[in-house]
Amino acid sequence: MNFKDFTILYVEDEGVIRSNVEKCLNYIFDVKVAKDGKEGLDIFHNNKIDLIITDIYMPQKDGISMMQDIKMVNPNIPCIITSAYDPKLAQRADSCNLCNYLSKPFDIRELLNNCLKALDLL
Repeated sequence: MNFKDFTILYVEDEGVIRSNVEKCLNYIFDVKVAKDGKEGLDIFHNNKIDLIITDIYMPQKDGISMMQDIKMVNPNIPCIITSAYDPKLAQRADSCNLCNYLSKPFDIRELLNNCLKALDLL
């Protein structure tokens, strides 16, 4: 099995974080990146996406609103939320049937491990 056959949509508005995480994920997976939920939704509609990793607080459209729109199209797509921990946000994330919620700052190995679990590759 080639992990590059799996496409991850990574949505993050902070440029340095987005660039660093994209570089790490690109070693293993095919990665599409977006700077906000609106762009993420456009990428989702124009590509075959296997997993979504998204921040919550972003301009244009937040990550949970983006995921609610995506889940109406594909209710089974796995998603990992990354954000500074907030119990109310975790509850909103649960409403989207998300795979996991990682608090920032997160360890890239933890993120990769969660990606493999979400894609059922372990």
